[in-house]
Amino acid sequence: MTDIDSLLEQARKKSQDYGKLYGCKETADDYLKSTYASIYSSAIGETVGERDAWVRRQEEYRKAIERKQNAYADWKTAETYMRLLFAESEVWRTKQANNRYMDAAHR
Repeated sequence: MTDIDSLLEQARKKSQDYGKLYGCKETADDYLKSTYASIYSSAIGETVGERDAWVRRQEEYRKAIERKQNAYADWKTAETYMRLLFAESEVWRTKQANNRYMDAAHR
């Protein structure tokens, strides 16, 4: 197996996970908003500010924030990994082009 085959295999293995992580990241905002709205409907307080503060102190809301944070962190890690694979494949491609050029220069 060549270097490029190895890089492509790594990308193929990660692609499904990458898609799942991207989906989690994309839905994290909606999940946080819906959690907020669900808790807000039973919030204690006279003013909007008091109710908002009460919602933000609830464990369920804090878990939703943590879920969003983890989704973004996991996705960014996966995205960085895929970008590194892409960069490595570009380096491989450049080396191959240079080798072809050198071969042609020696003819």
